Amino acid sequence: MPIAERFNGANIIEAGQLSPYWGEHVARYVFALPYVENKNVLDIACGTGYGLGFLKSKAKRVTGVDVDVEAAREARRECSENATVLLGDGLELPFFDSSFDVVTSFETLEHVHERGRFLEELCRVIRPDGRLILSTPNANYTRPVDGRPSNPFHVFEYTPRELKAELSEYFEIEFQFGQSLDETIRISPFFQEQERLPKAISAQSMLLGWKVMNKMPLALRENLSKAIWKKPFYPTEKDYFFSPETVDSAPVQLAVCRKK
Repeated sequence: MPIAERFNGANIIEAGQLSPYWGEHVARYVFALPYVENKNVLDIACGTGYGLGFLKSKAKRVTGVDVDVEAAREARRECSENATVLLGDGLELPFFDSSFDVVTSFETLEHVHERGRFLEELCRVIRPDGRLILSTPNANYTRPVDGRPSNPFHVFEYTPRELKAELSEYFEIEFQFGQSLDETIRISPFFQEQERLPKAISAQSMLLGWKVMNKMPLALRENLSKAIWKKPFYPTEKDYFFSPETVDSAPVQLAVCRKK
């Protein structure tokens, strides 16, 4: 299938070459796979459903929910015998109590005004001793000004301590990790991280070279990247790691919790 064709979820092997965000997002679903094996899973705010393509490969059944009509319609392309998508609001989920073994919630909490109510609702639909796997930006890294995130679509961003306190109202936290780009990747594809690069000539020269390559035609860029670095130009899910040692400093934090 031509790489320029619009990809459908996780089914296009080369999809990561089209978006710098692909590897970072997919890494979270790959992280979750051992937890969802043979489980009944809810992916809340599933978006266009690319994560469903990963989860359904291991889970007994996956249900994606999103409040956006167009996103939910697109996500239905990932539906199969063990995957379905529903239109729904995370504050009023259309499920009975204790319906799921695992809930995944990636990069959603920071968009919600009624965050306590959202977490309470997730807790309600998780079975006793079930798990929530949640990620959200790390305010220690993003540094909101007077509590206001720089991302205009974010309502609130947590420090790891704040996230732990919020989650502990409803869950027992098993692990908190930081999600970071492997240090062998010298230039992050994200503007905020590029802005933090040292002002030394060597670092800025590498950044300039990255920007030049980023504007090249796709095929040329990828061939050049593979020749130089032996890997795709944008980081893949294999280039991100999760560690408790970086939870205070990483751009993104991830928590694994059990229902109380």
